[in-house]
Amino acid sequence: MKRAAFSLVFFLAAPLLAASDNCGQLAQLASLHELRSFMIRHPSSYDIDSFVDKQLNVLREPLPEGGFRWVRWARPSGDPEYDKKGHTTVAVYGNDRDNFEANGEHAFAVRVAVPQKKSLFSGNKAVYVGTVHITYVANGRSRSREEEINRWMNPDTSKTIDLGTIADRVDVSLDAATNQKDVKNALVEIHILKAAPQDDPENPNYPAVESLKRVRRSYDADAIDDEIARVESQVFPGAEPVPLYAVVRQLRKAEELIRSSKEDDQKQGDKLLKEALRRLRY
Repeated sequence: MKRAAFSLVFFLAAPLLAASDNCGQLAQLASLHELRSFMIRHPSSYDIDSFVDKQLNVLREPLPEGGFRWVRWARPSGDPEYDKKGHTTVAVYGNDRDNFEANGEHAFAVRVAVPQKKSLFSGNKAVYVGTVHITYVANGRSRSREEEINRWMNPDTSKTIDLGTIADRVDVSLDAATNQKDVKNALVEIHILKAAPQDDPENPNYPAVESLKRVRRSYDADAIDDEIARVESQVFPGAEPVPLYAVVRQLRKAEELIRSSKEDDQKQGDKLLKEALRRLRY
């Protein structure tokens, strides 16, 4: 009985993709059905997320030099992510200057910051920041600029330098010093403010990418069935999609209960089995 039920499930769930000439939606349905098949065989949320990420990488078309053909970089709408590198200043102001460097990728700005604290339990001290040297590559061209700060920066202050573009790579260095009494107690940081990756709507696989992202963000067990039903109703108007993932889970639970030695469990399992077959419109 179990084998017959599962065979029926897969037979009814197979999409008639040949009936549509919409390549984007075909790819979308193919990706979703492939994901659902994987979810049925691998229920671990970690495995499922990893599988979705691999699918997304393929649909975005990896480039030999790194990155993806159909991913563009843009300024984030909220607080940006950033890479940071810190330096504990040892040069004494008026006698010498420290120089330290940082670098990063996909940057739209550089921030020089003197944090409020040097560590979790100790406060920070003021740092004198001289010149910030920036070299960056954008659209295949290398550019350089210098920003003269030339002032003391107290703890919990910062200075942001906008690059005016999204740089593929940026290299930054700065000159710094502190007071004699604050040597090794004054921390200055370089923050590389990062652009956010965005999927390009021009990607022929864009509908599939967006569907997979919606499913990945949702841990609702019915999300994959709902997404497939939504797309199938667009490709095949009048079709009645089968909630395959929900039915399979229901069948597994029914089998578990039917195998129980308790009569009440067996009755509940039999009820679940009938409900699963009803959902298949059998």
